[in-house]
Amino acid sequence: MQERKCEIENMEESKGRVCVTGGTGFIGSWIIKNLLQHGYSVNTTLRSNPEHKRDISFLTNLPGASQNLQILSADLSNPESFGAAIEGCIGVFHVASPMEFELKEPEEVMIKRTTDGAVGILKACLNSKTLKRVIYTSSSSAVLYHNSGKDDNEEVVLDESFWNDVDYLRASKMNGWLYYVSKTLTEKIIN
Repeated sequence: MQERKCEIENMEESKGRVCVTGGTGFIGSWIIKNLLQHGYSVNTTLRSNPEHKRDISFLTNLPGASQNLQILSADLSNPESFGAAIEGCIGVFHVASPMEFELKEPEEVMIKRTTDGAVGILKACLNSKTLKRVIYTSSSSAVLYHNSGKDDNEEVVLDESFWNDVDYLRASKMNGWLYYVSKTLTEKIIN
C-alpha cells in the first residue's frame, strides 16, 4: 500500500523541476528517489561516452519515474552540455564527479574535467532564470589526508580550514589518490 501511495502522490502537480548531476551514482540515485517521492520532477544526467553505458533500470523503475524523471546526456568534459538539464529547474544537486581509482587517464585530464565541470555547472546555474538553490556535494575525501600539526593520537575536529595535503597524495600514489586530489582542488576553486 505504501508504494501505491507514493505513486498517487507523484501524479499530483509537481513541486518543481530539479536537476541531479551524477544520478546513476549511489548518492545521486538516492536523491532522485527522495525527490520523486516528495513530488518533484527530476532531470538527471548520464555521460554520453559509450564506454560508460550502464543499466539504468534502477532509476527508470522508481515510483513516479515514468512521469517525472527525464534523463539527459551530459559530460563533465563538456560543462556546457549541462545547460539543457539545468534549464527550467528550481534546484540543482551537483553530485557528479569522476571516481576512478585506477589511473586510466593522466592526472591533469581528470582534475581538469572535475574542476572545469563543477565551475561550468555553476556558471550554467548563474545563467538560469528559474534556479533558486544549488547544492554541491563534496566528500570527506577532500580533507582526510591533511597535516593538522597534531600527533596521530590527538583528536582533530575537521572544519573549512582543513584540506588534503595534495603534495603528500601525489607523492604517495595511494589507492584513490587522484580522486582525493581532484575533490580537494575542486572544492578549493568553488569555495
